[in-house]
Amino acid sequence: MKPLRTNKSLFTSVLLCCVASFGWTAITHAEPMQLLPRPQQAHYGKGALPVTGLEIRFEMPPTEEDRFAAEQLAAGLSAKAQTAVEVRDTGDGPAVLLSRTGEGATLPGTNEIVGLNSRESYSLKVTKKGAEITAPSSAGLFYGVQTLLQMVEGTGAQAKLPMAEIRDWPALAYRGFMMDFSHGQLLRIPEIKRQIDLLARYKANQYFFYSECNIEIEGYELVNPDARYSRAEIRDIIDYARQRHMDVVPCIEMYGHMHDLFRVEKFKDLGLPLYGEEFDPRNPRMFPMMDDWIDQMTKLFPSPWIHVGFDEPWSLGKIGMTPGKDPFQGFVDTLAHLTEQSAKHGRRLMFWADIMNGASTLSHHPE
Repeated sequence: MKPLRTNKSLFTSVLLCCVASFGWTAITHAEPMQLLPRPQQAHYGKGALPVTGLEIRFEMPPTEEDRFAAEQLAAGLSAKAQTAVEVRDTGDGPAVLLSRTGEGATLPGTNEIVGLNSRESYSLKVTKKGAEITAPSSAGLFYGVQTLLQMVEGTGAQAKLPMAEIRDWPALAYRGFMMDFSHGQLLRIPEIKRQIDLLARYKANQYFFYSECNIEIEGYELVNPDARYSRAEIRDIIDYARQRHMDVVPCIEMYGHMHDLFRVEKFKDLGLPLYGEEFDPRNPRMFPMMDDWIDQMTKLFPSPWIHVGFDEPWSLGKIGMTPGKDPFQGFVDTLAHLTEQSAKHGRRLMFWADIMNGASTLSHHPE
């Protein structure tokens, strides 16, 4: 399995992509509300559907994920209308009907596609009699709910939904955001959840949890004991994001950026130089330690992806290497080893692309 090379700027600017780069719609009539991301196809008619008096019902036996989307819709509409909009199993009044037509996965996998019939697509229709959201998966229903909530105009008794027909699907299969949990003060769990809420509102589907040594790992109790997230906290974040169809991807460092580990006396000899920031590939303890971390991270994070860093190895090729040996071969060998270890756990590996893209000394390492 080949690793996927990535660039940090892709993730640090991706929120802008999520909310501003979706400009491929075929819109007719005046658009009452500016929807973000903009739907692929939208047609607006005349008239509106009052929010007051609506119910939310299902056109199929709902799953837990379907019910969560319905409750999110009920809460949002209730806040706009300033009166209760309830989820009901039966009824005959005006309603927002949720219809899931397939069994698509809750979270993105490693081979996502885009297009009209993709897992995350949905259609939405608002008439004077009611509204309906149809999708092939619970993720599509959830995204249709987010669009419908943005369409509400007015508040209280004046809250209404414009007549509309929308067909939408993602232009980007992966819409991720990376949060740095290794520099500055750590976010509290409620703050992380507020981030996830905001990202989910705009249909992001990946949350990259960047940590150099800030996650509790068994056997490394001496590393950042007062500045890390426990395994229970990580699981809580993962479950919270999953409800919102967002995959929490471990984004760790497994070559450079390891000073928090190597500054500890017990692990100093793993660094190049001693107490340094990156692994010494000549140290026989390196691979067993890396394998242990991969094992623990894949058990903690159910994501099909794992990001292992590999950026900015400042000492690579400069100090401490065996004379006459190619220092970059050790870098490539280590990356290949981690790719194989990740594949054994059913994970697809990613790493930052700065060394591969910017170092001419690697031009003779096409592998």
